[in-house]
Amino acid sequence: AGLAHVGPHQYVLAWPSMESGSVPPEGGVAVAFARQIAAAADPAKERAALEAKFRSAMDPLLAGDALSVHEVIWPSETRPMLIQWLHTQLPLLPALRGPVTFPYRP
Repeated sequence: AGLAHVGPHQYVLAWPSMESGSVPPEGGVAVAFARQIAAAADPAKERAALEAKFRSAMDPLLAGDALSVHEVIWPSETRPMLIQWLHTQLPLLPALRGPVTFPYRP
């Protein structure tokens, strides 16, 4: 859903602690693999293994590439990066003034 709100001058940053996806691994595994977990000899171990498998796929660098994240930065770098981005956007603001030129979405 986040990618539906980007424009031509987007600049997407993320932290290494970023968690991507529409459902947390715990909830997704519980729903998608309920039968497999229930049928396992050790359901808790099976669930933990599945959660670990999906959590390992949530690497911020891999997910960032798929989600058009431009840079993965440390939280302490956030303010300077945002200030830098704002300086690139200031010259664009005059063109954005005026009446709205698109209709409301239903």
